[in-house]
Amino acid sequence: MSGKKPAKNNISIQKPQSDGMAPYRVFLWLAFGANALFFWWQCLDRYLAPRFLFLSLALLGCLVWLWRDLKQYADWQLRPFDALLLGWLGWNAASIGWAFSWSESIFYTQKIFLLYAVYWMLRQALQRNEGMVRRALFRIHLWLTWIVCGILIIQLVIAAGRDGLSNEALYDYASAVYGNKSLASEFLFFLLVINVLFYREFARKSVFYATICLQLILILLLQTRTTYLALALGALLYFPLRAWLDEAFRPVFLKKILPAGVVALLLLAGIVAVKGRGSSLLERLNPATYLESVSANERRFVWYKTDMLNRDHYWVGVGNGSWKFWFPSKSIEGGYRLQEQNVVFTRAHNDYLEIRSELGIIGVTLYCLLFVWAFFMAGRLLKKRKETAFRHEVLALVAGLLGYCLIQYFDFPRERIEMQAMLALLFAYIAFYDQKTAPDAPSLKFQSVADSFLGLLALGLVLNVWIGWSRVNGEIHTVRAMEAQSRKNFRLLVQEAQKSRNLFNEYNDVAIPLQWHEGIGYYYLDDAAASVGAFEEAYRLNPWSFQVLNNYASALLKQGDINKAIQVLEQAVTINPRFDEGKLSLSYAYMELNEFPKALEWANRIDTIPNPQTEDARLKNRETLNRQALFLTEIQKRMAVGKK
Repeated sequence: MSGKKPAKNNISIQKPQSDGMAPYRVFLWLAFGANALFFWWQCLDRYLAPRFLFLSLALLGCLVWLWRDLKQYADWQLRPFDALLLGWLGWNAASIGWAFSWSESIFYTQKIFLLYAVYWMLRQALQRNEGMVRRALFRIHLWLTWIVCGILIIQLVIAAGRDGLSNEALYDYASAVYGNKSLASEFLFFLLVINVLFYREFARKSVFYATICLQLILILLLQTRTTYLALALGALLYFPLRAWLDEAFRPVFLKKILPAGVVALLLLAGIVAVKGRGSSLLERLNPATYLESVSANERRFVWYKTDMLNRDHYWVGVGNGSWKFWFPSKSIEGGYRLQEQNVVFTRAHNDYLEIRSELGIIGVTLYCLLFVWAFFMAGRLLKKRKETAFRHEVLALVAGLLGYCLIQYFDFPRERIEMQAMLALLFAYIAFYDQKTAPDAPSLKFQSVADSFLGLLALGLVLNVWIGWSRVNGEIHTVRAMEAQSRKNFRLLVQEAQKSRNLFNEYNDVAIPLQWHEGIGYYYLDDAAASVGAFEEAYRLNPWSFQVLNNYASALLKQGDINKAIQVLEQAVTINPRFDEGKLSLSYAYMELNEFPKALEWANRIDTIPNPQTEDARLKNRETLNRQALFLTEIQKRMAVGKK
């Protein structure tokens, strides 16, 4: 027998090794899941600045976590589309130099920076492990779809129970967590596109069809014409092209989809024939009624005035984020709600036109080239790759991009953070597929400056966090200031208005400077000098707001500076020729100067709403006429005293 001891069993249980993709998974869930649901209820806009802050923090944390991995595995090649996207970002940044408001311009620019950051990091995740990204994005968007649909169903039930499913009621209730029912409907469209993109990930096709049907029903009930058009355009591109490229799908298209489409067109023709009157939903479905709607008239008015502005600022525009300040400078005469109901447009409801206005012909050309190049890459993919499943995905991506192009013609997805994340996803997938299909395409390697690039990306995100927190904190105090103003607690109003202002937050949600709230507080606290100072600063920050001009003039009148008040009021009436409050103030100012003919002239120029259709409009007319009568009586009395 041998004296050797038996060897010990050296086999031990090994912990499973990480695949190194955990930070990427976290990035995907935060950027495309949590970000789309995040909101801060205390803010003026519960969704915009909070999501800007949330996504910036999420990206910054994930970038730091991924720093070493990105240096080693990232795709450090600059391709034509990447260069275009960087050029678009660079032109936005350059426009800060000539923008009217620095604080608004940098906020708008950094939203484009977020688009680029999400696009670049998603590209790297796809490069690292495409399968993991697909599985994660599929789960994220499936969960997101059902959560959003659940919220919308609850809100639709509440709306139906209180006011029915009228378009106006839906604006009050069906906002989901996107601000209004139009943005909610448009976000549903993009969720639908992503679900179609990941069709083969659905283990049970019944779940896929149930998900798509639910989204289509909700989109229908939300009554957003823009989304209807995006759906129709996407379907008209996807189904015929897929039937042309995929022989197996062709019989399904010819026997089922095409007949269903013909029936739908016949139904639409019937709706057009009857005009859909008497039913809010039928009216929204009928494209013929849109041209008669208040919304269409307002859009035409806003676009016409914007086009006038564009002619004066052809090449470089008025600067990023500055359209909302410059727009009234061309006079708002002809905009009924803008003149009579103090409605303020802060978006042109046409991203192309707004970009043309803010960034000039150079900026809008760069922006359009992004989509042109994306469609070019998609066309190249369809030509080179013959796999049925791959072509389906490319067509789904193209349908989503086409829908985005149409939506931004009537709305403002450029402003919303969740929409920019969706656009980044569409861009990233098309660019990644193009890179895989044509790996030898011209590109510029820049791995030698990887640390510098990552450092600049991190620095931009740190700036974003600073901007985001400043705006969130400022908006919380702005809400408190507005609440104090409604309660007539003017001392608290002044305090909160002062706290709301910071380097990156200078305006409320309708582009009125925050000093305006402060000036209101001082005015009613009988501190004339402080009131004039606050309104003067508000005037400097927005010289085309007739509300600011009117209050500034009132403070000047209270201080006794009548001649300057007249100059300010005449500017307000030039911007809004139907501004009766300004005309009455001018009448009062001339009356104080004993210039009674001019006082009579301004009092007699008071306008009433022609053909008032609502009780509110009729009440406003009565109040206006009563005030006019009082002014005319007072002028006559003073003229009589002067003659004696």
